[in-house]
Amino acid sequence: MSEQWDALVARANAKREAQTIKPGELLGLDRPISGYPEHSFPEVDGSRPRFPNAIQDWNGTPLTLRERSMIAFMNEITDKPEWTRKVNDEEIVGKWRKEREDKEKETEPERALTEKMFDYCLLELRDYAEFLDENGFVPAIDAEAAVYKSDTIIPDAVKDELKAAAAPLEDVPAKDKDWHPGSDDKVLDLVHPSLFPLLYGRSRILKDGSVTLEDCEKFTGKGEIMPVPDDKHLEVTSFPGLSNWGGRFAGGKQHFFSKKFQWLPCEVKFGEDESCKISSYINNLHPKQHKPLYEAIEKVIAKTIPMWNKTLTSTERMNYPSRIDSDNAYWIDHDAEQDSKDDDDEDEDEDEDEDDEDEDERHRNRTLVMPEPDDYAVRKDYTYPDWNPAPSVVDLRKNWAKQGLQVIVKLANIHLTPEKPTYDGGSWHVEGQLNDHICASALYYYSTHNITPSHLSFREAISVEYLSDKSYEQDDHEHFERLYDIQQHGPAIQTLGRISTPENRLLTFPNILQHQVAPFQLADPTQPGHRKILALFLVDPHTRIPSSAHVPPQQKAWWREMVQSLDRVGDLPPELADAVVDSAGDFPIELEEAKKIREELMEERKLFVEDCEKRMQEESFNFCEH
Repeated sequence: MSEQWDALVARANAKREAQTIKPGELLGLDRPISGYPEHSFPEVDGSRPRFPNAIQDWNGTPLTLRERSMIAFMNEITDKPEWTRKVNDEEIVGKWRKEREDKEKETEPERALTEKMFDYCLLELRDYAEFLDENGFVPAIDAEAAVYKSDTIIPDAVKDELKAAAAPLEDVPAKDKDWHPGSDDKVLDLVHPSLFPLLYGRSRILKDGSVTLEDCEKFTGKGEIMPVPDDKHLEVTSFPGLSNWGGRFAGGKQHFFSKKFQWLPCEVKFGEDESCKISSYINNLHPKQHKPLYEAIEKVIAKTIPMWNKTLTSTERMNYPSRIDSDNAYWIDHDAEQDSKDDDDEDEDEDEDEDDEDEDERHRNRTLVMPEPDDYAVRKDYTYPDWNPAPSVVDLRKNWAKQGLQVIVKLANIHLTPEKPTYDGGSWHVEGQLNDHICASALYYYSTHNITPSHLSFREAISVEYLSDKSYEQDDHEHFERLYDIQQHGPAIQTLGRISTPENRLLTFPNILQHQVAPFQLADPTQPGHRKILALFLVDPHTRIPSSAHVPPQQKAWWREMVQSLDRVGDLPPELADAVVDSAGDFPIELEEAKKIREELMEERKLFVEDCEKRMQEESFNFCEH
């Protein structure tokens, strides 16, 4: 037996070693695009081989509706001005308590915020106030995984720098404005990773050396052709949950990985004074022409890193206790005494149909007593048992000090006018496909004008097994449906809540959660309005993917400008200078072709979004068997 065990351990270690990405290896070049650790489960020491993703790893712990009401209430309070003072002001707290009591009279018991729940939230909010004072941000949604928010962590001076530096991208002739395809000229792309992405089988990549930031365009055309991924590396073979573990994807052909495209991140190095330095070009943002914008984005990234640390640490809190344990719910049978008396008089061989009718009547005449939260200390002071190691605390600066980070950058504006006064919102999605390896996002809302309040909603796939393992009578699962707002045979999807997105707000969240932009419109329908966003997508630092340090610029306009600046070309007649540029053929790529490629990429990503929805819908609740 000992020899068999040793052999099993040896095979497991060999497999883990084979899946470990070595320094300098790039997925898609030195290793298959799926050549990363097959799972994100923690090792014995609590560390993870990679961060979890929404497709292959994540099934969150179901939360009762009541607990989600608590999360929503705390998010509401932490949006109030001076809330850190108010949570310690008994007079104001008393006013809040009275307001909630009045509101809860009209609320169904499954969603009600009771006095005990209010008291629990108050204790947690007071801890949030201390957390904010120490860190500059607070949880907006603190479930098994967490979303964090801050309205102050980005200084006003940095915001003003960002606005001023982005202005040249906005102030261009109408014919040069890049309206996002399908947006009805409402979404203006300033910097978007879907334009000039990495193209497998066409883009060039340096196997030795790297593209320097200062003269990146001089590397255009250098390197080898990026190989096309093998089909055998494009399929996800196992999914979390009961219905799909180890099974095939029922949705048919998969689009979780792309065989054609990859978003290009830039490289970010750490400074000694908590600063950051972008060391390779941001795709579609010329480093010489937009140096002030690079500097502003660097400052935002530096302020984002502590929030990403907390966000990613939250994804490692396996078996972290909920605020409310649904096991504390129970039924009261109002006719129990009468039923007991009737049972004494019944004949043993009474017709089973009458028994069924009695059971149905009992179910109709019973009340579900809703669970209350445990003591606050249960969750606050929770310590992990020996068999379940405590999560490792993520510190991006410390853990990846030498290699730095890879970050995908996007700048986009939503513009509304009296002629086009509404924005319809977006679909549920996670960022990027699997070969983009995005583990967390940051959204900075740096300018908002004349629009109604807007929100970002979050949801997640949840564990079917968690509820199936709980004790319940055969076919009696009504309490689960009411406590968790789920349905028998319904999808195992849980909405966590929505977060307001006013100007100055920075949000960070893990890419295991789907998010959706809610609709909004002009506040004053006679005047134009806008919302401007800087989006930062963090590539899982456990992996390395081809970045702008490896892939020279593909924009022909950048290369044309560089070539024409050379003395030996600049002195030529214009028609000859153009001939020199045109002699390059179809690479680098003209803008018009890049826009066609972008549409192809967007179509593929629509299929990816559909596949994600299929994967989540496939996992459903089935309480019949027990």
